[in-house]
Amino acid sequence: MTPTPTWLEIARGPLFRFALVVVVVGLARLVFLAVWGMVAALRHAGDRNLPYAQVFKDTLVWLFPIHRLHHARPAYSYASFIFHVGIILGMLFLQNHLDLLRSTVGVSWPALPRSLLDIFTLATITTGFYLLLHRLYIRSARVLSKAMDYILLLLLLNIFVSGYIAGRPWNPIPYDGLMLFHTINGLVLIILIPFTKIAHCVLFPLVRLASEIAWHLTPHGGADVVRTLYGTEGRKI
Repeated sequence: MTPTPTWLEIARGPLFRFALVVVVVGLARLVFLAVWGMVAALRHAGDRNLPYAQVFKDTLVWLFPIHRLHHARPAYSYASFIFHVGIILGMLFLQNHLDLLRSTVGVSWPALPRSLLDIFTLATITTGFYLLLHRLYIRSARVLSKAMDYILLLLLLNIFVSGYIAGRPWNPIPYDGLMLFHTINGLVLIILIPFTKIAHCVLFPLVRLASEIAWHLTPHGGADVVRTLYGTEGRKI
């Protein structure tokens, strides 16, 4: 058996552990700040009675928006949904990734069959290129897109394309070099998670509750809003 090159071992060992520390600490900080802010807002709210059951239901509906995908821009919505599902399954349920996680932190869980993940990988690559072209050629999307949106999409496409090719018997690229490319892209993505919109992977379940709390204004909060919008002679509410 050919030994793994030192540079690939470093990427999978110390660099991977460093990336895990960054993402765990970074996401934990964001969750703490979000919860702290909601607790503080609720403590000063004029009405502390929140419809928790409805908030929980709305959160589940938006976490699994199957019935909403066809309402607006169905092609984009379905592509985005498939892309997200493919990312989650490919990154969290591939045996190679779980072996790396187990050897690093001693934690793992059952993997999905490789044949099933191959299908989702191809679907993720296809929808990823569609989303990239959509941002490039649809003016409304291009205006709203920032440089980081393209960087994240390209990183994800690099990861999935290189990972898929590396596992093929017809792979024309030297395996170790391709896996280093795959690993480095993955490490960069992991480190970026707490500092980019991907942080919504942990913040999204809190969005509905935070929004509900935000509308339970502090005493005289309504009048403050009116003064902000209309000046000191604003209408009473």
